[in-house]
Amino acid sequence: MRILIMSYNALPDAGAALAEQAKENGSVVETLELKKLMSLSRRSASRYSRFVQSAKELLGALYKAYDPLDYTFISALTRYINDSDIDAAVCTDLYSVKVMSLSKQAGLRPLCYALISDYEAASIRSSALLDGYFIAREEIKYYMTRRGIGPDRLYDFGLPVPKAFRNTLGKYGARNYLVIPQDKRVYLFLAGGMSFEEVRDICVEMLDAEDEDFLLYVLLPRDSEIREKLGQLFFDENSIRVITLTKSLNIYMEGADVVMTKPLAFESYEAAVAGTPLVHIMTSRGGDRRMAEFFAAQDMSLKAVSVRDTIAQARRLAREQALAQRMKNKQSQFARADAADRILETIMSFRQNKG
Repeated sequence: MRILIMSYNALPDAGAALAEQAKENGSVVETLELKKLMSLSRRSASRYSRFVQSAKELLGALYKAYDPLDYTFISALTRYINDSDIDAAVCTDLYSVKVMSLSKQAGLRPLCYALISDYEAASIRSSALLDGYFIAREEIKYYMTRRGIGPDRLYDFGLPVPKAFRNTLGKYGARNYLVIPQDKRVYLFLAGGMSFEEVRDICVEMLDAEDEDFLLYVLLPRDSEIREKLGQLFFDENSIRVITLTKSLNIYMEGADVVMTKPLAFESYEAAVAGTPLVHIMTSRGGDRRMAEFFAAQDMSLKAVSVRDTIAQARRLAREQALAQRMKNKQSQFARADAADRILETIMSFRQNKG
């Protein structure tokens, strides 16, 4: 099977996880980033993706329409996909859902699906015409059906996470791999998307509150502008370790006693699949707030309302083993590690029935 995975910008994490599993299952995966496509010249196309190397008609349309929602572009994209050997397309963000819904109206033939997180569910419009929507959790159906999406097109499989998060080493093995002392309390703070002041305050509060030997790993994106400032500020603090976003995130999660993060959908499901006690740092964003409330209601996380509360909840989870174990049990019940497999099985089943 040949699958096209589409996004507006860089492929989101859930899309990348689905692509990883599809390739392992023997499918051919093509990716299409709309923003990058719009900036391509004919010459640079050959260095981008096999999918657009020979798309002369599509690239020609770019010189007439610089907005992927323009009819000229939609028509060219639809004709090109129909003429290719793509069996199914998967949209990984709201913008690509809009593009492919218009493409469906223009006559797109391959099956087309979307991965939908909490925030996106509340923003879906009734004009979305895709064949199916793979949603993060059952409660999202409420937002989708209110916007005219029939329940027969909604699949509650969870969000795909990379396979690495399912291949557990256990806490002891993870700490051995990362050379982390077995006898320390270890906190992992996912700080992506937060300001320097927010990250600094979490670190300072942990230093003030924690009265025992501990390690706080602060994980930041590789291109973060605050890494250097944070490293300088806590240069002499052996308990604070600033690290870069890494492919070993699953091992850091396994080695940690507690993960602290904003209630972002993908990071939350990664922690839950990894089976790591979780504290959500509260935010005012509607979608993030719903995620924190859902996780807390299912006992898959504790939600914090302030910096001080974040540290208090994290320390509580690190010390109360019974509470942490109950949370892990709930995570294994609600966070589906096999989401990518179930999504791909569904796509394959629909393709066979259509054929």
